[in-house]
Amino acid sequence: MIYKEDINIEDSHIHFSCDVKVDIKPYIKNLRKIIEDEIKVNPEFIGYTPSDVIGDARILKLMQKASTIADTGPMAAVAGSISQMCMEYVNSSFDSNYVIVENGGDISLKTNKKTIVSVDAGSSNVYTDSLAFKVKEKRSGYGICTSAAHGSSESFGNTDATIVFSKQCSISDTLATQIANHGIGSSGREILENALVCADEYNEFYDGVVIIKDEYITKVGH
Repeated sequence: MIYKEDINIEDSHIHFSCDVKVDIKPYIKNLRKIIEDEIKVNPEFIGYTPSDVIGDARILKLMQKASTIADTGPMAAVAGSISQMCMEYVNSSFDSNYVIVENGGDISLKTNKKTIVSVDAGSSNVYTDSLAFKVKEKRSGYGICTSAAHGSSESFGNTDATIVFSKQCSISDTLATQIANHGIGSSGREILENALVCADEYNEFYDGVVIIKDEYITKVGH
């Protein structure tokens, strides 16, 4: 049996699915407090460039590493890192074989069977809810993150969806942000081309990238 729960804690809106019934709300609140405490003593943590961290909590180290890889600010990894930490917590503490944590479009999962992940490219895009990815079982954990010009994530680009697949959700999150930020141009084709050029610079860190703008779609990797 798969237990499902929608969790809303301030600006964290999480869809949680697991084969073990777990209350992860206290854990999420603790992660949020760690990040909030870091921001209080380290204002550079909310900037747009990589920053050192003062605290030694694992989530802060994940955010720092991911931001350094993608050349973004640490907060570009916040949603993906919370997803990843929740997945790892449930897996290690409750011996789960199936857990999916989706936080604002950033998905961390560990599964023992295939999973279908649908695409959200905005309400007006033809690919929304008509395109999905079949993800093989991921017994060691995996991250699928989306950045776009719409929705809650801040993007300086114009892609309808930039989706990054990698082995860590925190890294997928910052890479999606960086690649989406470069999705600029006067036409859909130009937007995709510029985003792809950026994606190529980081290809050692991901398995695949899918980029959508209007009716255009492209991918790199597998």
